[in-house]
Amino acid sequence: MSPALDNRNPEPTTENIGFEELAIALVANQFNPTILNLDFLKISGVIPGDWQLRNQPTIAANAAQIVFQNGVSIVFQNRTVTFTEIIDPNNINYLKIPELARIFTNRLPYSDYQGLSIKPKILVGLPNNTKRYIVEKLLVPGAWCDIGVAPVQAAINFFYQLENSQLLLNLTEAQIQQTEKPSIPAVLFSGSFNYDIARYDESDRFQELSQRLQNWSTDLAIFRDIVNNKFFGNHDSVFLFRK
Repeated sequence: MSPALDNRNPEPTTENIGFEELAIALVANQFNPTILNLDFLKISGVIPGDWQLRNQPTIAANAAQIVFQNGVSIVFQNRTVTFTEIIDPNNINYLKIPELARIFTNRLPYSDYQGLSIKPKILVGLPNNTKRYIVEKLLVPGAWCDIGVAPVQAAINFFYQLENSQLLLNLTEAQIQQTEKPSIPAVLFSGSFNYDIARYDESDRFQELSQRLQNWSTDLAIFRDIVNNKFFGNHDSVFLFRK
């Protein structure tokens, strides 16, 4: 079944509606769940002192999560700390999590960092498109579409080797749920720009990490261009055979 996502714009005025999200994931050998202690995050200046919790933090043996009322979340799992935030379409030039991630790494510079991932998501609603984007637009229809008693659902992974990173791009069919209105077909684009910090000498890793963190906006711009101009621009389907 395709995922259903809450509609963050209940009165859409444009053809393509949805939302954008950005996550920044830091991987280090010296991380443990106790680093998500709320007192530490405030005292160290990682988060402002006036931020309020949405609910009580959850802390387990190898995982922890803190969610704030402003929508920012911080999650620890498998030696990875991930900062996540919904992008405000009315103020897309200001995001909180890049600065949070920068301060976090500055407060913990000796954590033996191994990797960094910049993870944008774009949900595109297609209210005027009756076709399923992946199955009928990107893929060539065939007998494989007609198996079972319900329409087939699909997801696709793309791997791009860019100049400075590897980009993993996943496409998944989705639905935008609307209050007292029919759901809207949509497609969710999930990206991950992955940087291998461990391949650098230990003395250079922190500097490399800091530089990649500063370039988060470039990765986001590249991702937006791929979605807006390569998948929804004036281009033929990437899987249709040319005559």
